[in-house]
Amino acid sequence: MPSSHAGTLELGNLILDNQAGNITVRFGVRVEDIETLEAVLDEGTVVGLVCESGVSRRKRMWPDAEIASARWESTLSRDVLARDYVLILPGTEKPLRSRDLRTLLDEAWGRLSMVVGPWASLSPGNEYSLDLNISLARRDVPVWLRYVVFFKSWDVLPPVSYQLDFSY
Repeated sequence: MPSSHAGTLELGNLILDNQAGNITVRFGVRVEDIETLEAVLDEGTVVGLVCESGVSRRKRMWPDAEIASARWESTLSRDVLARDYVLILPGTEKPLRSRDLRTLLDEAWGRLSMVVGPWASLSPGNEYSLDLNISLARRDVPVWLRYVVFFKSWDVLPPVSYQLDFSY
């Protein structure tokens, strides 16, 4: 069985901009160690890619104040009978399917977009920080087991965090 923490999640093309009056974060996620993920999915495990972002106003003397945040989650599993991978994106009715996991992930997670909050919540002349946390973890672990075995990580790959400081 492959190591549960071999490989990484990589962020690509992080862009923060104003789209239709909203603070929007656009980026891509790439799984480097595809073999580890395939092995976990072949075991029948359902995994979820979770992206959490937040924009905070930076302060000098006091803790930063979060002004907007968002959470985005996609699930991935293996359909053993059809011998393909099934990926569900939030807000879509029909799941994406493919026998080639790399192609499926590049298509689905290669260009993501998250609305974090209203652009009007930013005040000109201030400094801000965008925090983006990305994790890929098992979703089918019972809640009671998560608490009983609290010292075990349920992440398929180690979570990653990014920070982008900007002025407006």
